[in-house]
This record gives sequence, structure tokens and C-alpha cells, in this order.
Amino acid sequence: VKDLVLDLGQAKYTKNDMELIAFAIGENPVGTCGFKVLNLTKSPFAKEGAKLLAPALALNKSIQHLDLSSTKIGVSGIVRISEALQKNSNLKSLNLYRNILDVDGARAIGDLLKVNSTIEFLDVGHNRIRQTGLKAICDGILANPKSKLSQLAIRANFINDKGIQDLFDNLVINKK
Repeated sequence: VKDLVLDLGQAKYTKNDMELIAFAIGENPVGTCGFKVLNLTKSPFAKEGAKLLAPALALNKSIQHLDLSSTKIGVSGIVRISEALQKNSNLKSLNLYRNILDVDGARAIGDLLKVNSTIEFLDVGHNRIRQTGLKAICDGILANPKSKLSQLAIRANFINDKGIQDLFDNLVINKK
């Protein structure tokens, strides 16, 4: 059976639309979600949509690839999503590119990475996470001996040379 993909990118969702999406991917009386890929890229559902989506992601047992790039979820949205994904044990790929996460959002991602052992790819590019946020993410990875994260995208985040050197020293040299 080919992987089922739910591609809902580039649409403008109402609150009712997000409730239906959350219902479809979470626990519901109709049946279990079978989608392996959920693409919501460039759908500016913001923190309100993240609030509805998070509980469904915590319960979902099939989605392996989640694209939330350019959804404007912000700090409060990523806090909810990160908390939900701490309970998710099947997600392998998470794209959070361009979401205005800032340092506090990066801290929430670091907390997620302390407990999640299935995420292999994470894109936090273009989110203003800065050096402090990058350190929080690295600390999360290092705190989890079962971490499978092998690809981390960090482009366009106001990270200076020292931040990149710290990343290299901590994750490449110390992780060996």
C-alpha cells in the first residue's frame, strides 16, 4: 500500500476547517487516520489553528511527515505543538520553516527533543531562534540518548559564527 498523503497546503482555513482536520487525524468514532504525510504548508492558521491541531497530533499514530512551514504558528503555537509531539512516537520529519518561533519557541522544541526519539529531520530555518535558541535545541538533542535526529536545518536564524562553532562542537564532536 502506497503511503497516504493529505496535502492541504496553501489554503486559508477557518476555525471550523481546522476542527475538521484535527478530528480527521485524531481519535474519532469514524476510524483511525491512515495518512503518513500531512502537508499544511503556507496555510496561515496561526496559533489558533495550532491550538486545535495539537491534541490530535498527540493522539495520532500514523503521520510520519508533518509540514507546518509558513503557517504563522508563532511561539504559543509551537509550545502547544511541541507539548503534543512529546506524546507522539511515530513522527520522523517535522518542517517548521518560517513560523516566527523566536528563542522561546526554540526552547519548546528543545524540550520536545529531550523526550522524542523518532524525529530524524527537523527544519527550524528562518525563525529568529538566534544562538540562545540553537543552544536550547542542541541541549534537547544531547539530553536524549535515544535521539534519532540526523538532519537539522537552521538557515536564516541570526546565528553567528560562534553559534555555528558551538553547534559543531556539541553535536558533531561530542556526539561521536
